[in-house]
Amino acid sequence: MKKTILVVENKTLSRTIIVRILEFHGLHCIAAENGQQALELLTISHCDLILTDLRMPVVDGVEFIKIVRKREKLIGNKPIPIVVLSAERGDMVNVAKEYGISDCFVKSAPFDKLVPKLKRLLGEIVWDRQRHPH
Repeated sequence: MKKTILVVENKTLSRTIIVRILEFHGLHCIAAENGQQALELLTISHCDLILTDLRMPVVDGVEFIKIVRKREKLIGNKPIPIVVLSAERGDMVNVAKEYGISDCFVKSAPFDKLVPKLKRLLGEIVWDRQRHPH
């Protein structure tokens, strides 16, 4: 069964590229352009991992993470792995860590480094193009 990633990124081009890379590697993606849309998607869709930007309009990444973790606690759900996408490793990333992110990925790093991080967090054994051709 394919794993589902919720991609939360306000820049359309970045969001499209990330989704295409992940789908190329056999993942199903749902996408939102801000934390508010992502929260709405989480009420109607299952996801196995969240990949979120921090600097977004409406509801930023830190607030989004806080709300997700609060909801999980209230419902008694196991925490969903959250990987932060960030242009910098500054204060916002440190704040996000306080709320239980699983990992961080700096946007300037090569995206082929992102796939192994997600693979590890998802516990995928085989996750490659040969098994998931397009």
